[in-house]
Amino acid sequence: MISRCLILLLISYESLAQTYVGPNYQAMGFTGAALEGIYSLTANPAGLVGVEHPTGSINYQHHFFSPDVTTQAALLGLPTRYGVFGLMLNRFGLKSAYHDVKAGFSLAKHLGPRFALGLSANYHQLRIPSYLNVSSITVDVGMQYRLPKNAIIGLQYTNVGSASYEPGVYGIIPAYVKAGISYPFSAVIVVAEMVYRLTQTLGGHVGMEYAIGDLLYLRGGLSVNPLQQHAGFGLRWQHVTLHTATTFHPRLGATPQIGLCYAF
Repeated sequence: MISRCLILLLISYESLAQTYVGPNYQAMGFTGAALEGIYSLTANPAGLVGVEHPTGSINYQHHFFSPDVTTQAALLGLPTRYGVFGLMLNRFGLKSAYHDVKAGFSLAKHLGPRFALGLSANYHQLRIPSYLNVSSITVDVGMQYRLPKNAIIGLQYTNVGSASYEPGVYGIIPAYVKAGISYPFSAVIVVAEMVYRLTQTLGGHVGMEYAIGDLLYLRGGLSVNPLQQHAGFGLRWQHVTLHTATTFHPRLGATPQIGLCYAF
């Protein structure tokens, strides 16, 4: 079972590892370039400017073919007069057999009433016990511009310079550029994005969120190349928000995720 999972991990590596996004962004079609909040630590760092209070989040995700393959993530956002600082730690892998760890430090800041800029520095570690232990450093940058009626356009460049592990190690750190737009209606937010992966592939993402008061949020989305469907919901009660999401792959199955946020 472990050897089978390791083979599938390597085959699906770029699509599963280190492309983790928070559950609300996952439910909205793996979007995030033009959205704001604590989960911008997993997408466009410029969106971290939407964190108005110190906020923490813990998250858990199962992957497609086996419940043994999981992602755990912890996020922290801290607004200050110098900007919003963020910390992220996530682990993807198979217990006692394969570990892909990413730790990131981010800073987002308003540069004017409409423009925000974000920067993330990340440490990656790939480890197979008794066999392999390598690491690398990457940098992500992002920007967002707020249009009239609170629409947002966003641009993110993940892994600037296409950093990788040492030669001979088959462990891909994805590098891609995303451009997106979000547009809010009275109770609905609609999001659309294009992504260009530096492996010469192009993909697209669309999603929406429907708010029922300040308590319940229904979300759905679609992504292409690969084709996947996404759905989820959020529940807010005072300072606590529960997020759920599931991605449906036509061949590999479902990837559910749950996240819990607390705003101090």
